[in-house]
Amino acid sequence: MNANELLKRYAAGERDFEGVQLHGAYLTEAILNGANLRRTDFSGANLSGASLRGANLSEANLSEANLSVANLGGADLNDAELKATDLRRATLIETSLKRANLTGANLREASLMFANLSQACLYQADLHGATLHQAILHWASLKGADLIGAILQGADMRGADLSQACLIRADVSRAILMVADLRGATVVGANFKSAVLTGAILPDGKMHD
Repeated sequence: MNANELLKRYAAGERDFEGVQLHGAYLTEAILNGANLRRTDFSGANLSGASLRGANLSEANLSEANLSVANLGGADLNDAELKATDLRRATLIETSLKRANLTGANLREASLMFANLSQACLYQADLHGATLHQAILHWASLKGADLIGAILQGADMRGADLSQACLIRADVSRAILMVADLRGATVVGANFKSAVLTGAILPDGKMHD
């Protein structure tokens, strides 16, 4: 199946495309809301500006794909491969990204409000200016991540690995950081007002009471 056939079938009312292979496909601004794209291969594909609201992309391979400005609100991306994926200014509100691999992904200025990133790998991801208001990041790995100016207000980051992360000017107010690892993190100008840090390892290596 190629990109044109996928779009034609979708327009005709078909929604089940599980396992299709569309490596490097050109699907910019495509509309695939609610489609079943589980275990699909979109690696290296151009999905810039695409609308995938409520789509099932669990276990899909989207590594190195272009999803900048795409709308993935409410989509299922659990266990998805998103290594080095371009998600700049993408909409991921209420999206489920549990256990997703976002190593080195570009999430600059992305909207991740209420998203579930439990156990996701965001190692060295670019979240500069991203909005993660009330996002769930239980045991997520954010080691070395760029969180400069990110909004993490009310986020639940219990057990998260934030070691070596850059949180300059980040808003972490009211966030839950119980037993989180902040060793070596840069927190200059960050707002930790009313944050819960019980058992967290602070940037200086000391444990918070």
